Amino acid sequence: MMRNAETGEAMPTETELKLRLDAAGMRRLRRHRLIARLKRARPTTRFMKSVYFDTPDFRLYDLQMVLRVRHLGRRRLQTIKDMGEMIGGVRARGEWESEITGDTPEIGQIGDETVPPQFADARLWRALQPVFTSEIRRTVYHLSDEDWEIELALDEGLITTSQDSIPVCEAELELKRGQPKHLFDLALALQRDLPFIIETATKAGRGYDLLTGRKRQHYKADPLKLAATLSAAEAFRLIAHSCLAHFLANYANLDGGPGAETIHQMRVALRRLRSAIGIFKDFLDTAESRWLKEELRWLLTPLGAARDGDVFFDEIFAPLTGILDDEPGFHLLQQDLTAERRAAYTAAQELLKTPRLTHLLLRLGRWIEAGDWQEAEGAERRSLLDMPIRDLAETTLNKLERKAGRGMRHLSEDDETGRHTTRIHIKKLRYSIDFFESLFRGIKSRKLVEHLGALQDRLGLLHDIAVGRQRLARHGETAQDSGRLWAAGMIAGWHLARVDDLVKQSIKDWRRFDKQARPWKR
Repeated sequence: MMRNAETGEAMPTETELKLRLDAAGMRRLRRHRLIARLKRARPTTRFMKSVYFDTPDFRLYDLQMVLRVRHLGRRRLQTIKDMGEMIGGVRARGEWESEITGDTPEIGQIGDETVPPQFADARLWRALQPVFTSEIRRTVYHLSDEDWEIELALDEGLITTSQDSIPVCEAELELKRGQPKHLFDLALALQRDLPFIIETATKAGRGYDLLTGRKRQHYKADPLKLAATLSAAEAFRLIAHSCLAHFLANYANLDGGPGAETIHQMRVALRRLRSAIGIFKDFLDTAESRWLKEELRWLLTPLGAARDGDVFFDEIFAPLTGILDDEPGFHLLQQDLTAERRAAYTAAQELLKTPRLTHLLLRLGRWIEAGDWQEAEGAERRSLLDMPIRDLAETTLNKLERKAGRGMRHLSEDDETGRHTTRIHIKKLRYSIDFFESLFRGIKSRKLVEHLGALQDRLGLLHDIAVGRQRLARHGETAQDSGRLWAAGMIAGWHLARVDDLVKQSIKDWRRFDKQARPWKR
């Protein structure tokens, strides 16, 4: 249930899962035996024209709100929606509908008190104008089983601005009765026979992208808000949903090919999820959880290779550009590494379109909602699931801080492997503070995160130098000419000279962190 941020009142919500198909996949879906078995009536088909309105300066877009007037024959239906939130691949968002008499929005038809207060501003309504249109042929199937009802809408058509248009070919599963897990179950059953990917962009979102010419940007994780009254199981579900939503927000960038920061954020989302699984491991040691961990490792491998190529160029290779520009071997080495980088991106982009990834994302969403980890057998397991999240957070943060502290005390004499281990402890501590900081009201944790962020970046650079030297050594060993070998050696040596200073700066970063009050210590 979603609630109005101003009043706290429950508001109307639609819960949907969208699947992007090609035309052949759409034809196969219409004839699928599962649809034939579950449909409760003949499908209905209608043509829908929807006109989207906004102000000239896109005020509604900036507020993450949508206003449209849908033409249904002679009827006109006015709909207000918020952009909602992605919960494990399922979009849940507020929606308010009212019938109107004309083709333009009518403020007087909004009688629902849960509608966001911005829509009470008469000046906004006076400034509204049509901005883009969708023209869709929609076929609706009413599907049901004993425990659920789902509306399947097959949409084909165009989204059009005054300058351009883009095609629409998608299936939308909207939950009418039951639990979100039923959406995942149906999608997983269809995915055995049909090629599709999860569609995270709304029609309104794609219309605005087309209208403004803006490319979708990379997305960082939204701040988490956990109530101290939550159980460990409830908190894990929210944290895992946040991680999956973080991944899916960047997954939406596939259309234009993922950029460097998009790849990085997808990888961060998965690593945050793996850290969360580690924190809650006491009740996540189940068969399904182990399978998912292996699949996450499979997914991280090509994303990591693409990210490593970016880091190598930005942090290891680029600083020497002005110094070794006149060396032919440097440019030959650059050509070799550019080819490697391009190949890594191609591999990552191909993986992001595979049925295996779609299956993993659907399974992951369902696992978060209703996985085998939630099956409580015995008092001990029940107590782990029901543990107050604040108690678990305090224990986790104290444990991770001790591990990080031990590593930092020995950083100057550690080898590259030891420093890498300390970096992992620091990263887990930072993720955990991100997860749990809302539990400790009245005490600011941002300074802690800032100091850990600076330390993590510096330790990350030390790790990048170590990995970069290994990579350069491999290139040097396989080089067919002395120029490449010399350039690789010069780059490696230049970065090796930075290590001692980076270690000293990292120790100072830790001392700054260590001086801060710990909000989780009573």
